[in-house]
Amino acid sequence: MLLVAAVLAPLAAFQALHMGEQRAVLESHEHVSLDGIARHIGDRLELELTTAARLLESLSTLPQLSSPYADGCASALVGIHAGQPHYTNFSVVDATRHVVCSSGPLPEPVDVSGSENIQAAFASGGLGLSDFKTGLLTGKPVIVLSHPLFGPREDAAGLAPGAQAVLTRRQVIGTLNTGLSLDWLQHMLERRPLPDGTRVTVMARDGLVLASSDPERPPGFRVSPADLRLATTALALKTHPDPDHETARHRGEGFLSVHQVGGLPSGAVVTVERSAAAALGSVDRLAQWWLLAFAALAAVSLGTVYLIVNHLVLKRLDHLSDTARGYARGNYDGQADIWGDNSGLSALGRDLDGMAADLGARERSLRNALEDMTRARAETARFAYIAAHDLQEPLRAIGGFTRLLEKRLGPVVAEDETAQGYMGRIVAAAERMRIMFKELMDYAVMDSGERRRESVDMETVARRAALHHPDADIRIGRLPVVAGDPRQLQRLMDQLMENAATHGREADAEKPPMIAVSAQRRGAVWEISVRDDGPGIPPRDREAVFHLFKTLKGRDNSPGSGVGLPMARRIAELHGGRMWISADAERGCDVRFTLCARPPADGSAPGSGAEPGSTSQDGVAAA
Repeated sequence: MLLVAAVLAPLAAFQALHMGEQRAVLESHEHVSLDGIARHIGDRLELELTTAARLLESLSTLPQLSSPYADGCASALVGIHAGQPHYTNFSVVDATRHVVCSSGPLPEPVDVSGSENIQAAFASGGLGLSDFKTGLLTGKPVIVLSHPLFGPREDAAGLAPGAQAVLTRRQVIGTLNTGLSLDWLQHMLERRPLPDGTRVTVMARDGLVLASSDPERPPGFRVSPADLRLATTALALKTHPDPDHETARHRGEGFLSVHQVGGLPSGAVVTVERSAAAALGSVDRLAQWWLLAFAALAAVSLGTVYLIVNHLVLKRLDHLSDTARGYARGNYDGQADIWGDNSGLSALGRDLDGMAADLGARERSLRNALEDMTRARAETARFAYIAAHDLQEPLRAIGGFTRLLEKRLGPVVAEDETAQGYMGRIVAAAERMRIMFKELMDYAVMDSGERRRESVDMETVARRAALHHPDADIRIGRLPVVAGDPRQLQRLMDQLMENAATHGREADAEKPPMIAVSAQRRGAVWEISVRDDGPGIPPRDREAVFHLFKTLKGRDNSPGSGVGLPMARRIAELHGGRMWISADAERGCDVRFTLCARPPADGSAPGSGAEPGSTSQDGVAAA
């Protein structure tokens, strides 16, 4: 497939570049063509305005039209109108801004003082033009032109003798007016041959359509604000080009050219639009045919490559995948290399077969080791039973015979305080040794027993452990529900509660020991604290107390066996946590341990424990 891509990619790139160049040439030609159409129509409209102005200027020299009240004015205007089909009406306005003579019907003088063209002619003494408006007589869009009519000349007084220049001033006594109809413009756009998909619109700057080649935009129609804004933007860009705003010249749906018509008070614009499909249809169709041909060529090439690859690679990969999944499930009877050639996949199959043989041998070895471990665990459990039952019998015998000896020699021992002390120490030592031996065996076989995984409410566990110390002031906060072995976690809490009560009594024998149990979420684990108000543990001994049979210096008479804290730590470690003595406690001893905060594996619902994310520092209740 890479070979096919390497061959077809340069061809596709060259053809795409060529089509892009053709498209750019057509776009440039389209811009020039549309600009020419818009400019021609705008120039034609300006020419008509100029022609109308010259016509009025020439008519103002006729005696019948030289003043508003000249004889024969109406008949002259009627005759002139009959020979000028582009004009809707001819009229004469006097100095009072009333129409006094017209080629059309005039029942009474009409006040035109509000017309901008009349005001401009009187004020400037030159030609006055109106914006596009609706003619009074025809009701169609027109442009009204007004040419001033002047009174007799008045020579200026006060000039110096011999002056060659004579200052003259002429007074405007009326105007000669006509309305240039835009029907000719509409007819011209309808008859003008335009390229396919081209639309020409002549409109005022406020969006009023004066003439259009599009039947959907008849004269008097108002274009949408979006189209008007686009035309205004294109006109501004034509005056001040901006490459970053070509959308005004070339929209996604086609091309747009705008030309401004000069000479009017607010101006007019000619817009020429052409759809992209009509302008670039030929090159786009060619590009589509080329794309289809290229797609067909690529499909045939890729299909051929696929058949070859499927036969030589994919089928072999499927076989290797199926065989590897069988190896992963422990079925090592399959054969990955069934081809026996020098291909890379055949070599991979041979490697898989070798790996499967090695894995089979290792699995057999692990199975044998597991069987050995099972037998060893059974032997350890049998040894633990013997040690816990049979080997403690001599210790009980030592204690029993020592008491019998004390009873037999009672009078003698009673008189000898030293002998009485020795006898008591022998009995106590035997009992202590029996307890230590039993706890040592419990510690030794802790890993050999089967552990259960179920929901354990640590608050219930703590309250059950508190029942063994009714004389202590025990405060238990809100504790979480964790997944673990309920028997081992109960033993862990019993050991920590016993340790806290023992050290609390050492601080003040007259005062009940205070024990506080709380929990706090630390990311993925719960951190549980068992704190007492005893004498505390020096920093140098905070790790040593977790060693077997380790007692603190000066506390050799402690009733503990030295196995409680090591056993508690071992239980925490078997549950994936750890245990330590916190250095943050201001007084007493604060033993902390962590348990995994994930929910139980069996999905059982939690009991009354704390919800994830909560802490137990609030709402501490006395046990």
